[in-house]
Amino acid sequence: MISLGFLTIHPQQEVEYVTEIAKHASEFSIEIYRFTPFNIHPNTENIEGFRYDLQQKKWIEDSFLLPSFIYDRCFYRKDSLSKKARPIVNWLKQREDVTFLGHGLPNKLDVYEVIKKDSYLSSYIPPTTPIESVEQLVQLLRTNDSLMIKPANGSQGKGIVKLRQRGREIEASYQQNDIVNTILFSSFQEFKNWFTKTTRDVLYIAQPHISFFPYERTPFDIRLLLQKGNDGAWKEIGRGIRQGERDSIVTNVSSGASIVPFENLLPRIPRVHRQYVRDEINTICKTIPSVLENHFPSLFELGIDLCISRDFSIWILDLNSKPGRKIVMETAPEQKEVMYKNVLSYCVYLANTLSYRKE
Repeated sequence: MISLGFLTIHPQQEVEYVTEIAKHASEFSIEIYRFTPFNIHPNTENIEGFRYDLQQKKWIEDSFLLPSFIYDRCFYRKDSLSKKARPIVNWLKQREDVTFLGHGLPNKLDVYEVIKKDSYLSSYIPPTTPIESVEQLVQLLRTNDSLMIKPANGSQGKGIVKLRQRGREIEASYQQNDIVNTILFSSFQEFKNWFTKTTRDVLYIAQPHISFFPYERTPFDIRLLLQKGNDGAWKEIGRGIRQGERDSIVTNVSSGASIVPFENLLPRIPRVHRQYVRDEINTICKTIPSVLENHFPSLFELGIDLCISRDFSIWILDLNSKPGRKIVMETAPEQKEVMYKNVLSYCVYLANTLSYRKE
C-alpha cells in the first residue's frame, strides 16, 4: 500500500482539506498520514502524528515511519517555527526514499528571471527589479508614475506597498486586511527611515504599477488553479475573479477580496477584445508550467494570477506553487472531488513511474 504524508507547520492546518482527500484514499490503495516537521524523531526518524482510519472515518494518533510520498503544504513566515521547519523539510527533500508530490517554487525574483528569458512569456511579465537601496528605489520612482513593491518571498498580498511621486513628496499606500493606509513623506530621509524600518533587511522587488481594467469600478485579478492528475499532465481545475474593495491595493481573499465566476467578467469586456483576452489567458496557462519545470524541480499544483490592463493587455502578476482552493470551492464546486482525487491519482502515477524506472 502506498503511504502519503500531508506535511504542515501547524498540526491543525488544512485539516478539513486533507480529511476530504483521505476519504477517497481507499479507492487508490493509499494510507494517509498527517504530521509536522517537528513530529519526526531525530534519532529513530519515527513520526508521532495522525493516521486516517477508514473504518472509524476519523484521524487517530499513531506512530509511523516516514511515508514514501509527501504532500508539502508548509507555509513559511518570519516566525520561529518557520525558521525551524525549513531545514527539516529541506532534509526530507534530499532523501532518496521520499518523493514530494511537488517541490515548490523559489522566490519571486528567481521565478521572474526564468519567465523573462522565455521568448513567449517574457512579454507578459512586468519589468521586475530587486531593490538594493532606497536611493535606487527613488530613482526608479522618478522614471515611473507609480511602483508596486513586494517581498520576494511574500504571499497573500502581505508586505505590498504602492508608491507614488507627488511633486517633491512620496506617497506610500499599504493594506491591512481591508483597510488602506497612506503615508506622505516630505523628505527623502523620512522615506528612507520608514522604508528601512518596514523592510527590515527583507529582499523586496519593484514593478511598475499596472492600471487595471476596472471590474465594477474595483481592482481585480484572475486566479487559475492547475493540478496534475493520473497521467501526470497539467489540467485546469478552476478559474475565477478575485475582486478587491474599491481603492484597495491587493486582491487577495485574506485582505477582503471576494470571489466571482470568470464568466461574469467577459460581458464587461468589449466584444472586439473578448476572444483575444480568452485566447491569451489560455495560451499563457498552457505555457507556464512547462517553462517552470524546465528550470525548477517538478510541481504538482500551481496558482496563476493574471490581470488585464486598461488597454486589454494580459500580465502575469504572480505564480504560487502552494495555492489556495477558494476559487474552486466558490465558483466550481463540482470540481471539488476532482481536486481531492488529483492528489491521490498523481501520487499513484508517481509510484508507478518510480517502479517502472527501477525495473
